[in-house]
Amino acid sequence: MTILTFLGCALTAFGPSLALFFLTVAKDAQLVILMISSAFFWLISILLASSIWFISKSDATENPITILYSVLLQELFRWFFYKIISRAENGLILASANPTSPYNIPTFAFVSGLGFGFVNGLVMYINPLIISIGPGVIMCKSCPTLTLFFTGAITTCLSILLHTTWMILAFEGYRYPKRNYYYIIWVLLSHLGSSYATMFSQSDIKSGCVIGFSINIVLLIISIVASVRTLKKKNL
Repeated sequence: MTILTFLGCALTAFGPSLALFFLTVAKDAQLVILMISSAFFWLISILLASSIWFISKSDATENPITILYSVLLQELFRWFFYKIISRAENGLILASANPTSPYNIPTFAFVSGLGFGFVNGLVMYINPLIISIGPGVIMCKSCPTLTLFFTGAITTCLSILLHTTWMILAFEGYRYPKRNYYYIIWVLLSHLGSSYATMFSQSDIKSGCVIGFSINIVLLIISIVASVRTLKKKNL
């Protein structure tokens, strides 16, 4: 049963993102490189966050301050990555499969967000996923009928999808000269909200994990709707 738990949780956490990768990214070398590059930027941001946590000698890995500077650093490096892509935009579009398509930039944003989110999910969830192979289980504190492995898998899946939509909105928000500050603010606030919502799972609140899932699902739906609106504008 432990192997089945491992496979079930792994597919729950990474199945949707892997499907998106193989259906839209894997067939294009340029997009694969973009995805790997964005993942590298996320790793740098979390390395800095980890350094701050280590220097501060904090005993808590999940507290409001730690989450705050971790999210801010991720958003800072999301902006850094956008600046690099914007400088290489002409070359990327020229080398794309369809240089005249109005969807090239949104495609770059989608792929970059997928890389950003996938490595985030991999780093944050890989340890619990490996532990799930063991002989025992760890129950979720706020939802004692669910294991921490399963709740973590759902959180990871939602996090990857959220990062994908956030990158699309961030690229649109940062775009010069018509910057959309509503998108920029939404990405930052929803990222903070999503991160803080994960704390419900280990709280003493009854069905806290359900509250956390619900918040993330609502944020994801709003982000998807906003992303679709940006794509519709490209077609006008």
